[in-house]
Amino acid sequence: MTEQIPLNTLLGDRYKVTGHVLETSHGDTVLDGVDQVLGRKISIVLAAADHTRLLVSNARKSALLSRASVQVLDLGNQGDRTYLITSHTRPDTLLGVLLTEGEGNEAEAFGEEIFGDTGPMLAPNSYQVAKDRAAKEEAAAPAATAAAALATPSISATRSFEAPAEAEPEEFEDYDLEEEGYYEGEEPANRQGGIWVVGIAAVLLLAIGAGIAYSSLGKMVDSEASRQALGSSSASASASASASVSASAQPTASASPSSSQLPAARLAGSVTRTVPSAPSLMAESDSFLSHLTDGNEATSWVSLAFGSANFGGLTDSFYLSFPLEDATTVKSVTIDQLSGVGGAFTVYASDSSSLTGAQKVGSGSFTASGATTVDLDQEVQKGETEYLLIQFTSAPQLSQPIVAGYPFGLRLTEVSVK
Repeated sequence: MTEQIPLNTLLGDRYKVTGHVLETSHGDTVLDGVDQVLGRKISIVLAAADHTRLLVSNARKSALLSRASVQVLDLGNQGDRTYLITSHTRPDTLLGVLLTEGEGNEAEAFGEEIFGDTGPMLAPNSYQVAKDRAAKEEAAAPAATAAAALATPSISATRSFEAPAEAEPEEFEDYDLEEEGYYEGEEPANRQGGIWVVGIAAVLLLAIGAGIAYSSLGKMVDSEASRQALGSSSASASASASASVSASAQPTASASPSSSQLPAARLAGSVTRTVPSAPSLMAESDSFLSHLTDGNEATSWVSLAFGSANFGGLTDSFYLSFPLEDATTVKSVTIDQLSGVGGAFTVYASDSSSLTGAQKVGSGSFTASGATTVDLDQEVQKGETEYLLIQFTSAPQLSQPIVAGYPFGLRLTEVSVK
């Protein structure tokens, strides 16, 4: 029987062994452990000496791993034994996927980020994903979902919301003087005000015409009396016009509330993460998303560590969705992060937690560690923003890497809005 690794052993200066789960008759072992950097539970698979090549070969076959919901995190050596770090998974699933001979399976390269080149396992790192299998894996998605349900409880990374149906605008018929016919459509917002303006203009024209006629007649009667009469009529008409304009202006001003009448922008918590091309990527850190809105800069949400700014090639982007307490217009968003420089992100306003139908309102990059504030486009929001979405399209480089040798990632402490 192969000698067991003692409890509390630290593998790769990061993964602490917390329990012995299973050992096979061939000497393969499954252990429980904790990732000391991210504080998450993990599984450790140690292969017997004659199963080392089998473990590495099966770990490279990402199609098999995705069907069993196994996420490979790291690979290394402990003495003369090779160990593989995975997401916390049932031991029978790990042994069935990683230490079982397969036939006719095409290996899909994870790349050098975890496994290195075909040479030594500790080669330089850079994620790669084989693009030619994307169509096949998409076709196998239903099977993958069923397998994942049997293997581990599923983690819901996002919540779907249905946008409320908009009420049908009332239709009416009205007479168009210019076209001399009827038309149907939405009633213009300023139609009633236009009627008032036309009426006022007609009153003024009548008053002026009456004054001119009366003035001409006054020459034959009493010019002084006619001027007094004319002055009285003009004053009366002006007073009437002023009252009418004031009455018609009041409803128009209150029809569209100003920005000062909108609710203040406040985040409501319940932050969600969405990775469109790899839904389970970074799901193990979802429990820390609440730290982004707890008002405590000592807490943080940390992404995986990557070997390149394009997230190691695992995905082209991901986004975080922040619900607001009330629908309103958001003037600016501030992102606090630690030790990152560079990267890129885009900000969207939406009525749901999905990018579908969202409107771009800003973008930015991290120029230094600390707070980065981006002013947002207020015109397109119209006081209707219910969710603020921040999509990260490039990872910043960290002066204090999450994992040594993997210098790109995100360490966010707080997100706030105004």
